Amino acid sequence: MYSYVLALLFTLDRRRVVLVDKMRPAWQAGRVNALGGKLQAGESAVDAARREVREEAGVDVARWEDVLVWRDREYTMTVVRAFDDAAVQAHTAEDQRVFVTEVERLPNAVIDNLRWIIPLALDTHVAFPIEVHSASPDGSGLTEPPHASIEP
Repeated sequence: MYSYVLALLFTLDRRRVVLVDKMRPAWQAGRVNALGGKLQAGESAVDAARREVREEAGVDVARWEDVLVWRDREYTMTVVRAFDDAAVQAHTAEDQRVFVTEVERLPNAVIDNLRWIIPLALDTHVAFPIEVHSASPDGSGLTEPPHASIEP
């Protein structure tokens, strides 16, 4: 089973979030998603979030909180959040464009699950972390299956 982290980096005023124009994997190409990626061996979701945000957006944010754990047949995705004004300094640090946008004006091309995950992460009436399971026994389709072949 694979483990992923989705890192929601918000400004302190909770009005803006850092996102990325995805070029890969193939199912995300041309879409917008939050920062994050695959956990390395022995790495916690919080440590992975810190590493991924540093690599992708060029800022170091030490304080992350678990929001949600999504369990699927083939993977686990942990959503974490941070409120830090380092968000306004986020910039493209690799080959995928990183930008800051208003949470109330998410881009049209945003990955569908962010339309409910972002408001959930901002909800002050929810006790975190929460756990979600895919409704489909075949999986949610929210990531490429680990066994997906690479196209030539």
